[in-house]
Amino acid sequence: MVAGPVPPFRSGIADQTARLARAFTALGEPPLVVTFRRMYPRFLYPGSEERGEGPFPDGLEVRPLLSGLSPWSFRSAAREIAEAAPSAIFVAWWTSFFAPHVRLLLARLEQQTKAPRILLCHNLVDHEGGRVRKALSRGVLRAADALAVQNAEAAEEARRLAPRALVAVVPHPSEPPAHAVSRSAARRALSLPEAAPLFLFTGLLRPYKGWDVLAEAFARLRVSRPDALLAFAGEPWGEARAFTERPPEGVLGDAAYLPAERRTLWLSAADAVVCPYRHATGSGIAADALAYGRPVLGTRVPGLVDVIEDGVSGLLVPPEDPRALEAALSRFLEEDLGSRLAEGARAAHARFTPGAHARALLDLASRVRVSR
Repeated sequence: MVAGPVPPFRSGIADQTARLARAFTALGEPPLVVTFRRMYPRFLYPGSEERGEGPFPDGLEVRPLLSGLSPWSFRSAAREIAEAAPSAIFVAWWTSFFAPHVRLLLARLEQQTKAPRILLCHNLVDHEGGRVRKALSRGVLRAADALAVQNAEAAEEARRLAPRALVAVVPHPSEPPAHAVSRSAARRALSLPEAAPLFLFTGLLRPYKGWDVLAEAFARLRVSRPDALLAFAGEPWGEARAFTERPPEGVLGDAAYLPAERRTLWLSAADAVVCPYRHATGSGIAADALAYGRPVLGTRVPGLVDVIEDGVSGLLVPPEDPRALEAALSRFLEEDLGSRLAEGARAAHARFTPGAHARALLDLASRVRVSR
């Protein structure tokens, strides 16, 4: 059983929940997917819409039982989950807003089933949070049997926050596109010049992702490389809206939450993906870049250093350092590193397939059962 958002809810976590459910199905373990009717109160969601058009993913048994407006919906959902007699229960965890909800779910499941209760920790604590949020998160983490985290540093923190839980590092998986698009075809579809170097930032434009650091670094790069282009392709939050409405020279804006087909075009058209994060526990964008054979130019934060090998599948620089990031962008172009790093990206992708990710989680569930 898997609990979490799935498309048409708009987030990388929703995409990953559906990806995991499909991977379990491919391994002969088709899960019940318990998802949301509604996630956030409107005033807490700074994007345009939390849910897009369309149905839930095909080929999965999806039940929309959860509401972010009602922690009790999680408690009542536990009954249906237990009645399905799951062999293991995987619950997406990423923000303390859902701490009361998930605590109720885990407590009820502990009473109603012996199945291992495993949190899929996209974040251990909120990206932007203080002591209260950390305390709320700690309570949830300690209520689970096991925690699946995305990097080694997060594993150390998880063991401090929840010393009785089993902890495993299970990096974010990458999945190649269902329908490949060549670089040339993608550029034609996006009306982009064939020869121009193109760097891509994609995903939500949020402060912790360092989009502003990249904007400054790229402005410096354009002095020496006026032919270079930078695309911000994703939904802007907060101050990023004003920037994408009036982008500077050389910056392209596709300021909206991107459906899968359009995200495929941008990833196929780009020469490299830039992840200038201030901090991150994992990165679905970096995983997608590897799946498309695109190098990642990013920062030395836990969510990237465990996935991107500096000089092999990308280039890594210190976070919040626009001069260092500019130097990496310039080096990528001047040393013509695209082909070599793309080869490394394709090789790295083989280590992070959805099937390997699903098998690691099933192994973690088995370890919980053995440890009891």
